Amino acid sequence: MAKQPLAKTLQFEKKNKDMLKLPKYARVQKRPIPHAPVASPYAGAQVPKIVYVSTKSPFMSAVKRVQKLLRQAEKRATAAVDLSSSKRTDRQKLAQVARGQEQLSKEEVFVKATGRAIERALSVGRWFEERGNEYAVRVKTGNVLVVDDIEEDEEAKRKAIEEAERVLQQEQAQEKEDEVKDDGQTAPGQSVDPPAQPLSKSETKKRKRAANALASTSGEELPETRTRWVNMVEIAVTLK
Repeated sequence: MAKQPLAKTLQFEKKNKDMLKLPKYARVQKRPIPHAPVASPYAGAQVPKIVYVSTKSPFMSAVKRVQKLLRQAEKRATAAVDLSSSKRTDRQKLAQVARGQEQLSKEEVFVKATGRAIERALSVGRWFEERGNEYAVRVKTGNVLVVDDIEEDEEAKRKAIEEAERVLQQEQAQEKEDEVKDDGQTAPGQSVDPPAQPLSKSETKKRKRAANALASTSGEELPETRTRWVNMVEIAVTLK
């Protein structure tokens, strides 16, 4: 049996309920998601250490980056611990070790990803989770608000208008023909056609789309941008 994707085990809040519906002639250009600058591995404990993962990020490369950041955190935590000093009692030395261990457990390295890259980030988290005697892992889900640019394709817009007008003209001609038949006025010797069959579902949808297309093109101008929410995962890894 194939393994279930890791992302399927997570729950995300659905926020894109009232997104602006765009006509077919509109193109959406996705902007890159802005990230905070990547901190130096040697920055202090107060600076968040983040590894951003994309769909193209090599798996082991991401793992090694997290390990490097954790090693630097370990060095910072143990730098102030001097067990060789004869000026301190054993109790003071043990207290130093305890403080260093506490500091180390608080300095987390975050693996972050959005959208389709979530699966890869979770794989990185699973790698550390499988080594639970060395690492502690926790996972948090959320959403990130992003901005898309909206561009109009003028040629596609013109074709959409022409197609909509053609369909609506056919509909008007059919309605007039039906009205004449309903009046019962037929020329001498002219046969009476059977009643018109009701429109099929596909034809009804086609006419509705045509009407909506004309309404959208004749209405307000499209906005230049729109916002939407994308799923985000944050995996915190610490040394035990």
